[in-house]
Amino acid sequence: MVERDLDEWYRLYHRDVFAYIGYHVRGRQDVEDIAQEVFVRVLIGAERYQGLASPKTWILAIARRTVADWYRKKRLKALFSLSEAFDVVSEEPSPHEQAVMGAREARLREGLLQLKKDARDVVVLRMLHEFSTEETAEILGWSSAKTRTTLHRAMKKLQELLGEDELFAPESAEKGVSVK
Repeated sequence: MVERDLDEWYRLYHRDVFAYIGYHVRGRQDVEDIAQEVFVRVLIGAERYQGLASPKTWILAIARRTVADWYRKKRLKALFSLSEAFDVVSEEPSPHEQAVMGAREARLREGLLQLKKDARDVVVLRMLHEFSTEETAEILGWSSAKTRTTLHRAMKKLQELLGEDELFAPESAEKGVSVK
């Protein structure tokens, strides 16, 4: 693998990696740390890349596993660290993040976080990153049928969660609030 290819992959896909991680992890510093770990893993594993999937698909599969590893490590640290037991981490985005993201994006994020991990993964990959069903199935290691079924159920659940929110209600679109 040529170093030039790795630079090109970073240039092309770093935003997708940051966005994917951002839908799973709240803190900007954590997102940056995990993204850095993803690209370190890409660098280390580049020689094993066989080209069976697109580089973007391969890199996002690495990102998915890295996020899972991060949560696993975080859980273990919490079990063995008394000092962390007393730290209270706010579930709300910081005021700066709220200003940047806007009310709708923050609510959408909350809705996504209420979904189960598999449902959230398929929604983020299919709807936000606009991967095809086949690409999404490949990243997740699922069949296309499971991907379609999980997406359908996840979107139905997300609609239930967000339909009650005035920002996503059909009548709010008539009042001038954009739903897109």
